[in-house]
Amino acid sequence: MFKTKFSAILFGALLLLMMACDRPSSNPEADTITVSRSIMYDPAFWDYAASSNMLQVEISRLAIEKGTTEKTRALGQRAVDFHSNALERMKRLMAGKEKVQLPDSLGGADRGLVQEFQLLEGEEFDTRYHDFIASSHRTQIDRYEEALRRADNQKIRDLLMDMRAHMRDELDRLAVPDSVVLSEE
Repeated sequence: MFKTKFSAILFGALLLLMMACDRPSSNPEADTITVSRSIMYDPAFWDYAASSNMLQVEISRLAIEKGTTEKTRALGQRAVDFHSNALERMKRLMAGKEKVQLPDSLGGADRGLVQEFQLLEGEEFDTRYHDFIASSHRTQIDRYEEALRRADNQKIRDLLMDMRAHMRDELDRLAVPDSVVLSEE
C-alpha cells in the first residue's frame, strides 16, 4: 500500500514538473539572448580574414620567385597585389574598433605552411600552389558569403564582395587549361 501511494505521489510530482517546464515564461524577453549579428564586431572573423590574406601574400610571393610557369607567376603576382590591398582596406575599416585587433604576423600553423612551400621546387611547387589557391579560395568564399549576410556597413559589404569576386575569378582562371590563354581584364 505504501508503495502504491508513494508511486502515485512521485508520478504526480513528475507530471507537475513536466507541465511547469513545458509552459512558456511569463516574461518572454527574459528567455531571449541578444547577440550582435554584425560582422563588424566579430573579432574571430576579422582575425581569420586578415590571417588568410597574409598567408596568401606570403605564399604568393614564393610563387612569383619559384613558379616554373607564367601562369603560376602571374597568379602569384595578382594574389600579392590583391591581398596586400585587401589587408590595407581591412586595417582602415577596423581602425578605432576596440573589439577587433587584426593580427600583424602569421600564426604558427601558417608559418609552418609557408616553410613547407619554401621547400618545394619546380612542377611540384606549381601544382601544390594551384591546389592551395583553389582550396583556400573555396573556403574563403564560403566564409565571406556568411559574413556578407551579417554585414550592415556598406564599406565592409564592398570589401567582402570584392574579396568574393576576386576569388571566384581566380578559381575560374585555374579551371582553364594551360594551353588556353586568358587576357587580362
